Parts: sequence; C-alpha cells; structure tokens
Amino acid sequence: MQSIRSCGGLVLQISDNFSAFQQRDIVRRDGAGTAACIIQSARLLCKRLASPAPGVVFVQKGQKIILDQGVDMKACAGDLVLIPEGATSDIINEPDGAGGYQALALQFAPDLIANLAVAEAKPVQEIKVLNGMPPAFEEAYGKAIEAIRSGPLLPDSIAASRVNEILLWLGALGHRFAPIANPGPIERLRRIINSDPAYSWRAPELAKTIGMSEASLRRKLAAAGTSFSELLADIRMTTALTLLQTTEKSVTQIALDVGYDSASRFTARFRARFDFAPSEIRGHQREVDRNGAKTDRNSAALVPAE
Repeated sequence: MQSIRSCGGLVLQISDNFSAFQQRDIVRRDGAGTAACIIQSARLLCKRLASPAPGVVFVQKGQKIILDQGVDMKACAGDLVLIPEGATSDIINEPDGAGGYQALALQFAPDLIANLAVAEAKPVQEIKVLNGMPPAFEEAYGKAIEAIRSGPLLPDSIAASRVNEILLWLGALGHRFAPIANPGPIERLRRIINSDPAYSWRAPELAKTIGMSEASLRRKLAAAGTSFSELLADIRMTTALTLLQTTEKSVTQIALDVGYDSASRFTARFRARFDFAPSEIRGHQREVDRNGAKTDRNSAALVPAE
C-alpha cells in the first residue's frame, strides 16, 4: 500500500494493484480497448479536448480538474472519471507536491460497449467523477489494464472479459456507456481521421466516404464553427498531446506520427493550439492557473499568456 494525500487533505491508502504501471505507456488491443499510463509534470491548461472514444481515467497521483460549461469537477487520487465519446471540456492535470500527475486511462472497444447488457443503468452523456472507488474495483481495473498490455500471454477472449468487467462494475454503480445511435457527419469524420492522424486526408475523399458532397461537408463544418483543415489539425494536435503524456517518443517522432515532416512546424502548430510547447508536458518551463495565466515554476510571479 502507498499513502497519497487527497484533494481534501486526507491521506488515502492506495493499493499496489497499479505498481507495475509507473512509466508512460499506451497499448491498444483489438476487441478489448486501449490502456494508457498518463504522466505529466507541469500544471497546464488544455482547452477544448474532445474524447475520441468512451473511456475512464483512474487518477493515481495529483488531481484532474475538469472545466465543463462553467461547472468545475475535481478528481483526486482514487477517483474515477467517466468520459463519453465526443465530450469536450477544458482539462487541468495538476501534479501533487512531489510525484507529478499520474493516471491510468482505459478506452473500451466498440463491440464491448454495443454488447453490454446493463439497460437499467443510466447512459453516461457527460463527464462524471466517481469518488473513492472501492479496493475490489481497483483490483479489477489493474487486471483490465494488464490484460490489454499482456499481448499473446493472454487469450483475446480473456482480455476482453477483463475489460468488460470494468463496464459491468460501472453498470452496478448505475452508469453505462451507450453507442452514439446515429452519428452525424462530423462525428463520422472524427472517427475516420482518428483512425490514422498521420494520413494525408483530403476533404473530397472523406466526403465521398461518408456519403456527402464536398460542398455539403464544408457547409456542415462551417455551421459547427470549424473547417476541414481546422478539424484535421485539432485531431492531430490532440493525438500529439496524448502521445506526449503516454510515451517517451521524441517530439520529432511524434510530429511524424501525426502527419508533420517538420518538427519545428509541428511545434509551432502545437503551441498555437494549446498555448504551451510540447516539451512542457514532460516537466519543464511554466505552469498555468485556471484562467490560462502562466507562471514560472521557480517564481511566484505570473507570466502573461503569449
């Protein structure tokens, strides 16, 4: 067991179910889902983050602050965050005094969501925080993460079953993720681009894929306050943010992974999107307050946002 101070100042005893997950890592397993260990050293405000798939985040160290349409939510060590597909919010991952921010994220394979039979539970339609998950859930969660990471050591059916157990736990607590019944063209567009952010996507081919004319697609995007190029760049930058939090890849490699041949061009685009450099995710430079003002980590003086 390890002691972690919670948001309210109480000392929580967090089990050792997650002792094997102490470094950045992200693994996807077909039929089960994606597991990731998120580590962030600086307090940074990430605005307008859209979730590409339904999932949960179990906070291990520090706290996650969700700013959603004027409602602030806080998840401390031992809390679980439920995030439905398409949910968009501003997020601050706040490190604790010594160990930084750390969390284990789990996104569920679509078939598990579609086949889940817990109709009595309420669909998760917005971000929710479940406080103080019980030790039995922590144990199941650790096994689900490990099942995704285990590769051929564990049969696919067993891995899917262990991830499905987390969905059953949520159902027992009164919550379930539901597939989007009739995804609109923008949701479908997001899913396709998210499947391969590095690909040189073009509006005409994607419009044809989703059964629309290019002109109709562009009108839909304009009505939503965006454009094809803006949507593509946003998905690429959000993917890059995830890779910075969950891998030890270099900025140059991450740039390539999201479709940029030039690391400097990628860095400029990333800074324009998030108002901080990619390197700051891993523990350098500045922190921000909830309004986006920046401060040097070694100084109490606020630095105006650039």
